[in-house]
Amino acid sequence: MKNKVAVITGGSSGIGEALAYKFSQENFNIVITGTNKDRLNNVLSKIKKNGVSCEGVIHDISSSNDVKKMVDISIRKFGRIDVLICNAGISIRSLFEDLDLNTFEKLFRINFLGTVYSVKHSLPYLIKTSGTIIGISSLNGFIATPTRTAYVSSKHAMQGFFDSLRLELKRKNVHVMVASPGYVHSNFRKNTLKSDGKKEGASSRDNAKMMSPETVADRVFDGYTSKKRDLIFTLRGKLAHLIKNWFPKIADYLAYKEILNERESLLKNY
Repeated sequence: MKNKVAVITGGSSGIGEALAYKFSQENFNIVITGTNKDRLNNVLSKIKKNGVSCEGVIHDISSSNDVKKMVDISIRKFGRIDVLICNAGISIRSLFEDLDLNTFEKLFRINFLGTVYSVKHSLPYLIKTSGTIIGISSLNGFIATPTRTAYVSSKHAMQGFFDSLRLELKRKNVHVMVASPGYVHSNFRKNTLKSDGKKEGASSRDNAKMMSPETVADRVFDGYTSKKRDLIFTLRGKLAHLIKNWFPKIADYLAYKEILNERESLLKNY
């Protein structure tokens, strides 16, 4: 993989950070993006220990101009992009009735439009290298859960975007893979927004039962090398996908029960 370049949005923590380490261990040069300079520099210092070149970009993923800057910096530094990993994202836990629409729109700009901008500006270079686009989605990309309307709709949109894009790029030899992990132990849940747009803080779930970011990164890299189309993690996730397609009413029941029984569920008094 020497001299290949992986660009990872949201690469300063969680899954994105683990992906940066994994791809650098496989001799990829790395570009990571984020909003916190100190966290970004900390990750870059660790990547350099793997003997590869790397670059960090502070930007707003919801700004097309900022995302173009990310791509321009990557090309100036390395001259190519072989892998684009659309990982940056946030979540909201709120009843839709209580949700401020500005918060809903903020999430959609980050999760969905940030992905669209990243692909749009990177695509000419990915076509040149017959590269790969990897979307870090979620089981919520095909399974709905209550109190996550904004997050679920953004991930459904992301799934549809990549499914359509994959068909368009069929003759361009650009590989498109969507990875859909379930619950992952990371800062992602601490940064989940409430209805008013403020961070929730403590997770409503037991972190001990969640998959580690490192496990996700290993699986994503394996999926990349074997050119998987979709990557659904765990037997439970695969069963959920199957039930959703064949028994949608049962899927609705299970999804409702799952959220109803979580700690501090917003459904209990609704």
